[in-house]
Amino acid sequence: RCKATLTGHNSGAESVDWSPDGRYIVSGSWDNTIMVWDAQTYSLKAALTGHNGWVESVAWSPDGRYIVSGSRDATIMVWEVKKIPVIL
Repeated sequence: RCKATLTGHNSGAESVDWSPDGRYIVSGSWDNTIMVWDAQTYSLKAALTGHNGWVESVAWSPDGRYIVSGSRDATIMVWEVKKIPVIL
């Protein structure tokens, strides 16, 4: 049974991952964006842009300090979590 449905991407979600502390969920989509969600309230906390192709993979670093994303545009981006607005 589904506990929650997260909506916000304009196209399909390709990849998801939980933060190491379980507080957040990150998703990458065919709409070229990365979304960060609160895992308790399921509310959208941040939308990251910068890739020019769909985001095929996302992952949190084991220490929770970074999110890494890989895109169809042949780039990998590393996002510093403490510099993402809302998530501190």
